[in-house]
Amino acid sequence: MYVTGTVTGIRFKKNDAGFRELRYRDETRSILEAVAHTMADSANSTLQTNGPRDVKPGYMIFSQPGEAKPYGRWRVSITAVSRHAIRHNAVHNTLVRVLNGGR
Repeated sequence: MYVTGTVTGIRFKKNDAGFRELRYRDETRSILEAVAHTMADSANSTLQTNGPRDVKPGYMIFSQPGEAKPYGRWRVSITAVSRHAIRHNAVHNTLVRVLNGGR
C-alpha cells in the first residue's frame, strides 16, 4: 500500500512486521510499564490500612503481549487485587482519578 502526500510528495509503505517489532520492543514495554507503575503507586498511596486484613499493595499492574492481529500491541493494565482496594475503587473511582496522573 502506497500513500503519496499531495503537498510534500512523501511516500509511505506500510510494513506490518515493522509495526509489530516496534510495538513489542523492550523500550516500548518498559515505557508502558513505567507509566503503569506510576499510576499504581499513586492509587496505592490513597489507600489507608485498617489493620492486618488490609493488604498493600492493593493495586497491581499486569503486563502481557497482545494478539498479533494484524500487528499486535503490548498491553499493560492496573487492577485492584485486595478487597480493600476493590471497595475503595468502587466508592472513590480511584483508577479513573489516577489515569490523568499517567499522562
